[in-house]
Amino acid sequence: MANVHESVLLQETLSELDLAPNDVVLDATGGGGGHSKHIAEVLGEEGALIALDQDEDALPRIENALEGATCTTRVIQGNFRNLDTHVMQAGYTTLNKILFDLGLSTNQLELSGRGFSFQKDEPLLMTMSKEGEKSAYEIVNTYDQGELADLIYEFGEERYSRKIAKAIVENRQSKPIGTSGELKKIIESAVPAAYRNGRIHPATRTFQALRIAANDEMESLKLGLQKAWDMLSENGRIVVISFHSLEDRIVKQFFASLVREGVGELIHKKPLTPTEEEIRRNPKSRSAKMRIIKKLIK
Repeated sequence: MANVHESVLLQETLSELDLAPNDVVLDATGGGGGHSKHIAEVLGEEGALIALDQDEDALPRIENALEGATCTTRVIQGNFRNLDTHVMQAGYTTLNKILFDLGLSTNQLELSGRGFSFQKDEPLLMTMSKEGEKSAYEIVNTYDQGELADLIYEFGEERYSRKIAKAIVENRQSKPIGTSGELKKIIESAVPAAYRNGRIHPATRTFQALRIAANDEMESLKLGLQKAWDMLSENGRIVVISFHSLEDRIVKQFFASLVREGVGELIHKKPLTPTEEEIRRNPKSRSAKMRIIKKLIK
């Protein structure tokens, strides 16, 4: 299976995890397997890597990336909001290092066929798993105008959320909005001409909001971070790579609360960001922020 995803902040991830050969490591967002592959190369025969991803299509890519690894490896389908259950089922009760890469994999954008990208005309699903409980189609075609506007504003930080919600409701009256391409055109028609020609495509924030809502991403992140901390060993580390302000705010606030309690230590006061060279090589990395915390007390 092709893998077109390039791991963001890869060298920084390997450095900041501060890996030891016998560590038990969780990659909570296995994705294309890029981070997992390089983590496994550092771990020795006594080390273990658990790679978790809720998208079943990601599992063969991760397994392929880990082929030949000398450490113990387990590749598991599941949401990191349930990481404690998955890790214990893999036979472990404590983790030494944990990675969350919250970016949407290029494989999901380009290969999933689930409507994540407004650059394609695909069924309007946006579910990370094929068995997702709620799809973007359901949200777009059943939520009332006020609910849609609030959702797009809250999760997309979209200034024209009310105009976009109004256009969605008007257009769905003639027939359901069924594809990402249809939704893109509706959004384009709803916003001012100057906004259509701005730095980012006018559909970017609305698509982000729908994806977050369909997958309950903010609540999953809060649950996942707490469970990761609970399973982390003393002197263990959590590394989180986020790509938009909503995620980063949750991570920042959670880490700050642990520091205030005296149980955690920030490795860097400010988040790490990609180098100019990485951004030139991989423009999708430009918004990435990495935060790292160390556990002081178990």
